[in-house]
Amino acid sequence: MKKQDIGNNIKSLLLMEVSWQMWKTNKNTIRKKTILSIISQLCAAKGIKCTRQDMAGMIADSKSYQVDSDNNVSFVNPYFMAYFLAKRLYLSLRKAKMKSIFKLLNTRYYDNDTLYFLSMLDQDTHSIHKPLQTILKNEYIENVTENAIHIYTTTAQMKHGFQTRQPEGFLNITNYNLTQNLDFSLELQNNNNLNDTNRAKYFFDQGLQLLKENRNFEAMAPLFAAKALDPRCMKAANNLAIVFKNLGSLSIARQMVESVLLAEPENYRAKQHMKCLDFFENKLLTDGKTQKI
Repeated sequence: MKKQDIGNNIKSLLLMEVSWQMWKTNKNTIRKKTILSIISQLCAAKGIKCTRQDMAGMIADSKSYQVDSDNNVSFVNPYFMAYFLAKRLYLSLRKAKMKSIFKLLNTRYYDNDTLYFLSMLDQDTHSIHKPLQTILKNEYIENVTENAIHIYTTTAQMKHGFQTRQPEGFLNITNYNLTQNLDFSLELQNNNNLNDTNRAKYFFDQGLQLLKENRNFEAMAPLFAAKALDPRCMKAANNLAIVFKNLGSLSIARQMVESVLLAEPENYRAKQHMKCLDFFENKLLTDGKTQKI
């Protein structure tokens, strides 16, 4: 291997990998020996020869890290982790590296700080939503699909001013739990001007209009919000079924319909949606058999 200094490229890759490791383990620190191992692997992959002293010096000289007496390393500012985690997400999404994207999405939901930085990084390129759309158009994958929805809807709100247009305050959908019949949870800033039912109607009307304009991806966030704010708003779940049917993700559409029928077994719209989904799935199955023949 050639002898050269550890360059900025390695330092940037290290920051992103350390951020990911902290996020994955849900910790704000990482062992110094773990970072040394990561540096060694990164240098080897780039054909750079470095000693343990070189690697330790890289950590000591960095203005991004601080090391405690037990050799636990943390960022000097908590926003550093959010930024470099966002940068790793951005690069993977921009390059549409699906294997890497699936790895990054198979985790807990990303926080608003990370998604804010992600939306800012994508402000000019507008490249992160296309691979997320690809995931949402395919069959449901636990964690991956739900995180794709979370990232897509949250960054869309941030990028297009969706939140700032809400006169009733800040809304953040934090958990969709598609596998548990839309058991949503919300972080909602209290505001006495509107109750949850009125807020649900506000978001439902917005989502319905977007759906009528065939803007399926944009319709997701307000329809999810309507269902979260008012669990009795079955029409929001019914329209989410239409959204996912339009996107070709029949399995998620079926989950939406099943959530309605679980609460209201005689819901006419849901029963009609189920018949429609049965038809499409049977058609796909028949077409598949025909192609094999």
